Amino acid sequence: MKIAKSEQNKIKRYIRLDQLLRDADGFTLNEILADSQMDNIGKRSLHDNLKEFEDVFGAEFDLCAYRGRERLWKYKDSTFTIFKQVNLDVEMIREAIEKLKSFQGDPRYDWLRFYLSSLEGGVENSINVMSFDTNMDYTGLNFMESLAQAIIHKYPVKLTYKPFGSEAFVTNMHPYHLRQYNCRWFVFGYSEENKEIRNYPLDRIDSVEHLSKPYIETDIDFDEFFDEIIGVSNYRESSVEKIILKVAKKSINYIRTKPLHWTQIELKDKETENHCYLQLKVKINTELKMLLFSYSDAIEVIEPLYLRDFFRKRIDSMRTMYEV
Repeated sequence: MKIAKSEQNKIKRYIRLDQLLRDADGFTLNEILADSQMDNIGKRSLHDNLKEFEDVFGAEFDLCAYRGRERLWKYKDSTFTIFKQVNLDVEMIREAIEKLKSFQGDPRYDWLRFYLSSLEGGVENSINVMSFDTNMDYTGLNFMESLAQAIIHKYPVKLTYKPFGSEAFVTNMHPYHLRQYNCRWFVFGYSEENKEIRNYPLDRIDSVEHLSKPYIETDIDFDEFFDEIIGVSNYRESSVEKIILKVAKKSINYIRTKPLHWTQIELKDKETENHCYLQLKVKINTELKMLLFSYSDAIEVIEPLYLRDFFRKRIDSMRTMYEV
């Protein structure tokens, strides 16, 4: 998860203030304010931070430390740190890393193992080690916990949902899975009204209420549910199709290292001096079309013909749009 810049600066400031307060000689307020890592905060803000250290983190300051008439700020116990709890949890983090080693090579867990490894060195060493492409202003994240609890404890919920450009409606659903795609979160579950599996983006949900009624289980394996698609739109009535793509040589290395889909293979017998050919086996959905569009003229759809025709019509429409 990407930490907001203001929050990042606050954490850095707290780390530095904690370091200064652990110094056996102590520092005056003006010396602390003059420190280059204190983010140019004012005296009032510094007092608020020191008060928070006392009230929230349980810090005790040496009340008898002075240099002449100026009070020196330092912890009563120089071994104290507000990050003590994090340090106590390091052993638990190490155990978690060991358990995750059995999933080595699985991209679903590699990032978590890496993140825990960065925390193993303590909070001071973990700041800015990694970040995630997350939209901090994304709405709907406040429903994440309640939906996750409904999935874990198996109870249905009543969603108030507002589609773009339409009136809000209420639906009863039995949630099964949460998935992120393209910086957006979706909840998958059985819709009582539609009598099928539906997905709802969290940013269009207005409310989530616990329903005290029997939970409808599913036999869907969500580890496999997304195998045949790109993104989140799995049209159950659709079938997997063979997609043939013509790729410019200038772009092929990028697509080799970041495959469009796990079924991607190169058709070596079709390769030419300037182009390579790829084959995918996926269901055709909106996310696939948007992904292919993002490559502009680097990728040309060859098969199926109806998908090629779809792109031709869209390109004609765009050409008209951009005519001067």
